[in-house]
Amino acid sequence: MDYLVNYSADMVRRIAATIPTPSEHHSARDVIEQIASEITATQCMRDLLVLTIIVVLALELLSNLVYFLPRFRASSIPVRGKHLDYFSWKDSTFIAINKCMTGLFVYFYFGYLWSVRKVGHGHQHYHHGHGDHHNHENQEEPLEGHHHDCCGGGQGIWAMEELSLANTILPIPLLFITYDFFYTLLHWFLHVKSIYVYIHKHHHHQKAPSRANIDAVNVHPLEFFLGEFNHILALHLVVRGVPLVGFHGISVSWVGATLFIALGGVVAGLNHTRHDVVVRIPSWSCDGEGNKKSWTVFDSKHHDVHHRIPQSNYGQYSVLWDKYFGTFRDYDESDRINPAHQLDAMTGKTIKSSKKD
Repeated sequence: MDYLVNYSADMVRRIAATIPTPSEHHSARDVIEQIASEITATQCMRDLLVLTIIVVLALELLSNLVYFLPRFRASSIPVRGKHLDYFSWKDSTFIAINKCMTGLFVYFYFGYLWSVRKVGHGHQHYHHGHGDHHNHENQEEPLEGHHHDCCGGGQGIWAMEELSLANTILPIPLLFITYDFFYTLLHWFLHVKSIYVYIHKHHHHQKAPSRANIDAVNVHPLEFFLGEFNHILALHLVVRGVPLVGFHGISVSWVGATLFIALGGVVAGLNHTRHDVVVRIPSWSCDGEGNKKSWTVFDSKHHDVHHRIPQSNYGQYSVLWDKYFGTFRDYDESDRINPAHQLDAMTGKTIKSSKKD
């Protein structure tokens, strides 16, 4: 128990260390001036803010591409549940709050990565402004007041010489598997009857999501916070490891971390569209008829099933853990389709509603 408490405390300290902290000033003006001074004087802080802005803008661009581009090639998932044609003031407020929180999440996400990033073996960091490097393998890494000045050898987070397949591509599947394990449990918990009505029920007003990331972030702000924080938890466990089970972590580069949340944004968006997108990995084995088998890594129809039948398919990016926990429900093409509930391609609303307008 003490180990888990210390492990969690270390994670919280590292996240807190990404926040510029003024010294013992008491006036609000002094506090603002010192924070502004730290941001402009520290390369790592500048890099972190620049990266945050770039990633947030890129995620917004991706959300639009996910909505529009697949229309030209992907087939459409028929609408079987009730589509939410119009947003209430509550929907619009939650979406606005959650979009604002995205920037804060990205900032803390990369700030946290700085504090735990590994180069090679052990916790090697390059001292900011110096050519030599030091090893923190058996030392407590400085957290407060340093804001990760030691990372990048003067290049901040853009240190390109650190990039490799091992720290950029290899960690991505592990990050997704780790994230979805905890998200599946969280999502199941939010469906507990005594909790569902207060938090997650709002998201299920939409039975047939269609607006990509707009529908994806139309959730209670507490749920959004927990879901986004889960990315930092996954990063923490993959990089720092879980010694209790013999896993001591692997290095994750800033590009690998960026790909993780970018691909996650794409998948979460596809989950909330009518685009029928399936990603499969071919297998060497064949079925009884001689056809090659394949493993389904992602299928946007699985989350569509969840919006109609909530006690199933709790995973965000895959249904791997749903299959393990027994909560997986496959898409059934024979389910009844109401023609009047289908969406008008021009308005994005149901045909019945469009005719009224």
